[in-house]
Amino acid sequence: MAEEQNTALKPQPEAAVFALDIGTRSIIGMVGTVHDGKVDIIAIEKEEHTERAMIDGQIENIGRVSLLAGRVKKRLEEKLGFQLKRVCVAAAGRALRTKRADYELTLPGPKLIDDEIISRLGAGAISRAEELFDAENAAQNDSRRFYLAGYTVCQYYLDQYMISSLKDHRGKTIKADLIATFLPSEVVESLYTTMNKAGLDVVSITLEPIAAINAAIPENLRLLNLVMVDIGAGTSDIAVCTGGSVIG
Repeated sequence: MAEEQNTALKPQPEAAVFALDIGTRSIIGMVGTVHDGKVDIIAIEKEEHTERAMIDGQIENIGRVSLLAGRVKKRLEEKLGFQLKRVCVAAAGRALRTKRADYELTLPGPKLIDDEIISRLGAGAISRAEELFDAENAAQNDSRRFYLAGYTVCQYYLDQYMISSLKDHRGKTIKADLIATFLPSEVVESLYTTMNKAGLDVVSITLEPIAAINAAIPENLRLLNLVMVDIGAGTSDIAVCTGGSVIG
C-alpha cells in the first residue's frame, strides 16, 4: 500500500527529475535539475532492504519493495518541500536481450534534416529491430512477451558517410544503425506495479548498463575502446564503446 500523499506539499516542478535505483541491497532515490546538459543533484536518500525482497536485480516481493520506495520518496519530499509523482527507473540487465538493426530513409532532394526526420529514422530502425527480434523468437519457439526497454544509436550515416549527428545537415540518404534492448514482460511489469503501489508514475525506463555508461563515460571518451562494468550486489552490467558509440 502506497504511503499517503502529503497534500500540503506543492506539486513536483517540471524541472525536477526524480530517479530511483532499485538495487538488490538497497533503494536509492535522487532528485536533480538539468542545467546546460548537466544534472545538479539536490537531494539523495537511501533505504536498505531488511529482508530478501530482491534476487539478482529482480523484484521478488513487490509489496516490500514498494514500501521501501515509498519511505525514500517521503523523506525526499520532506527535504524538498514538494511532492514527488513522476519517477525514472532502470532495470537490471540479468534477462537483457539485444538486437542490432539499421534503417535507411531517402529524402526528396537535398533536404535540411530536422528533429522530425531524425525521429522518423529512429522509429524505423526500432521497428526493424523489433521485427528481427520477433522473428528470432518465433524461430526458437519462444512465446514469452518482451518489451522494448531502451536503445542506443551506434552510428548515423549521411549519403553513405559516417557522421555523429544528422541535425541541420542536408542530404538525400540518411541511415541509423542502433542496438535495441528487450526485457521479459514480467521484469518491466513488476517495476511498474511496484512504482504504482508507491504512489509513483513511471515516466522513463532504461537499462542499468545504458544509464551507467551515460553517467560514467561522456561521448567524447567513447572514441576510445572502453568497457564499463557496473558491479552490483546482485548483477553486473557491461557496456562496450568504441568509435564514439556504444556497440554492445
